[in-house]
Amino acid sequence: MTSDESENAGADAAFDRIMESIGNDGPFQRRYNIIFNVIAVLFFAMCVVNVLLVLAVPDHRCRIPVTDNEMLNATGSDQWNGTMYPMEYNSRGEYVPSSCEMYNISYDEHTTDDYTPPSNKTATVSCLYGYDYDRTYYDRTPVTEQDWVCDRELYGTNVFAFVRVSEVCGTFILGQLGDRIGRLPVYLFSIATAAIGRVLSIFSAHSYWLFASLAFIGSFSTNTSFQSPLIIAMEISKDANRAALSLWQLVGWTAGVCLAPLILWWMRDWSWFMIVTSLPCLLFYCFPRYAIESPRWLASQGRYGACLAQLRKIATINGRPFELTEQQLKALVPRPEREKTYGIASLFSGWHMSKLTGLLLFSWICNTIPTFTLFLLSLQMGGNPFLNNFWQGAVELPAYLLGQLCCDRLGRRFTNSGAFLAATLACLPVVLLIHRPGTELYVTMLAIVVKFFVCVTYFALYLQSVELYPTSLRQTGTSFGIIVSNVFGAVGPYIVYLGTSRDLRLPFVAMALIMLVGAVSAIFLPETLHQKLPETMDEGRQFGRDQRFWSIPKRPPSATTTSRTDIETELQELQKLHKPA
Repeated sequence: MTSDESENAGADAAFDRIMESIGNDGPFQRRYNIIFNVIAVLFFAMCVVNVLLVLAVPDHRCRIPVTDNEMLNATGSDQWNGTMYPMEYNSRGEYVPSSCEMYNISYDEHTTDDYTPPSNKTATVSCLYGYDYDRTYYDRTPVTEQDWVCDRELYGTNVFAFVRVSEVCGTFILGQLGDRIGRLPVYLFSIATAAIGRVLSIFSAHSYWLFASLAFIGSFSTNTSFQSPLIIAMEISKDANRAALSLWQLVGWTAGVCLAPLILWWMRDWSWFMIVTSLPCLLFYCFPRYAIESPRWLASQGRYGACLAQLRKIATINGRPFELTEQQLKALVPRPEREKTYGIASLFSGWHMSKLTGLLLFSWICNTIPTFTLFLLSLQMGGNPFLNNFWQGAVELPAYLLGQLCCDRLGRRFTNSGAFLAATLACLPVVLLIHRPGTELYVTMLAIVVKFFVCVTYFALYLQSVELYPTSLRQTGTSFGIIVSNVFGAVGPYIVYLGTSRDLRLPFVAMALIMLVGAVSAIFLPETLHQKLPETMDEGRQFGRDQRFWSIPKRPPSATTTSRTDIETELQELQKLHKPA
């Protein structure tokens, strides 16, 4: 061990002991977790998915200008559709009346005695008189208000892609800012842009590009709104709680994703739905006592006064004495010599770190594309779209629970790779069944199974991303993985469009191949269970080099509990730990 590495290790151990002395698993950590990692995430999850839910395309037909209502009411719907619309095969292989074409005839003659029904040879045209929508589940959405269907069906698909591009840009900019100006200011900015962008979109549906721009603004801070509070929670808590903290955040996400479709089902109007699911995000400006900056990050930046202020907040709420001065803190945890970092470029400093970053990128891509594709497919697979979306959200919680159990028993690596492989296998029966009549329930259940295993991979992957990178690059590294995956995730809406307009088997074939690649890439990542988080670039470059491929991590022996001493004795112990070897 070099002198610099020994000094950094001593400083890390000293800061860990300081956190132990003020409580690293006390009331402050629990309250912070509940407020910002569960409740805030619940509301923000609704804000993330609300724009996706209101862009679902309900069943529709060309509006027919028939004036004889009695004739229309007396005619059975199947007979009416069969005589008024040309027939075609849909994406499920069913022979059904067209949703986007009508016969090029005079419909005023429909009620005359000499009316001749059109045939397959009759010329067809696009809808001339607008559209009639199935109002079973929606009263008013941007799609039904502005007729974003048929020749304009890509309008909604393009908005989904804009949302993904926005997440890429926001994660790229805000992720690096989180490591430069702090986690807290980035978080506060994130929740403001999300709420304001979503609410203003209500007044812009008449202008497609304005609506798309506001959807872009509202999604700009999606990922940092989850990353920032989780990273702060991890940096003020003991290592053993890292997986539990991720689980609690995912509980909040699952609750929000499940509640959002039920709220829209109840309200049926997209304007009020956007307000109810967006504005509550601003409430989390009202907790200044608990909205702290990471003291570990402040110390790494040499901001000892601000670091002490945050430590005192934690100590006060935890009921622990804390009399450390700024000079004492500076002596115990000296600011390490500033490493040359170049943002994202630093993630590729050296062969080993480049390999880790590349494998994480492949895993993120192979997780993000199926996640987004399954979400959009749940709105287009028939039946009640709200219940379809609810069940796809509800399955996330048991998936995350299984993910935590497997991550803590088998390790992050085997859990991630195994879940990718299971999701791949679950796609195969969907491809075989989806064109067979009467199999809709089985296909829906199998799609939920695929979503279950994809969520397990997400849990393991997020833990690995946070744990593999050193402190100075932790948020940058995690953000970069999400950036690249969202770039590729933008193809998800077009995969869905290909399935709904051509063949519904195609999205599941694509997802199976993508997740097979994810299983291979995940198995070559190093294990992070029971490993100390890397603090410096040198530690990051060496992390996992000495691990065996088939090894299962073992829990280290528990440290003995030290008796409480006065502050001077504690300082002496910390100073001893800080001395270079």
